Amino acid sequence: MGRIIEEIYVWRLPVRLYHWINAICITVLFATGIYIASPVLVHPPGEAVWQKGMAWWRYVHFASAFIFIANFLFRMYWAVFGRDTYARFGGFRPWSPSWWGKPFREQLESYLFLRSDEPNYAGHNPVAALAHFLFIFCGSVFMILSGLAMFGENNPGGAMSTWFGWMLPLFGGSYGLHYAHHIVTWIFPFYLVVHLYAVLRHDVVDRTSVTSSIITGYKHKVEEEPT
Repeated sequence: MGRIIEEIYVWRLPVRLYHWINAICITVLFATGIYIASPVLVHPPGEAVWQKGMAWWRYVHFASAFIFIANFLFRMYWAVFGRDTYARFGGFRPWSPSWWGKPFREQLESYLFLRSDEPNYAGHNPVAALAHFLFIFCGSVFMILSGLAMFGENNPGGAMSTWFGWMLPLFGGSYGLHYAHHIVTWIFPFYLVVHLYAVLRHDVVDRTSVTSSIITGYKHKVEEEPT
């Protein structure tokens, strides 16, 4: 048995809302995007002009994408200007040699079961911060820019085409950009597996209530009681 010796309010409401809206949007975007790339439903017989199945999937994909973009921009604002210690970008410095030093190695060894003790961080640990940067930040930026460029193809000369059309020649044209957008999509389910492993491992090994903290905002530090 253990008892809670410390309760820390880590994830404030804006961060928790961002997390769940982001999770829902990525799920919907992934499902609708995969279907748009490889539709599995057979269209009923009849005139094609009356069949709106694909248009509906595209509408849901586009609507989710704009919610995803708005949510991402809000998170960037909160990370830079929000007075939130655990949500700011201030502690993320991978360009500094010291950032890759002992704290990073210890956390990585802990995740790989190469050490018995568990480093304790209230917010993101160095490995989690790097994973979020690579998968969520870089992945989201690419998907947003490439998605808006493809959306602009529907209206050549329009705002989206003018602002984001430069992505097309970078990837050799429309097909290349669509292919890259589709391939990068698969980093999100891979990230989900890694993310769930880390979260559940923290709950089991150091019992810091990481899973419930993204709902309640509180992380717990637990100490064994003598028997």
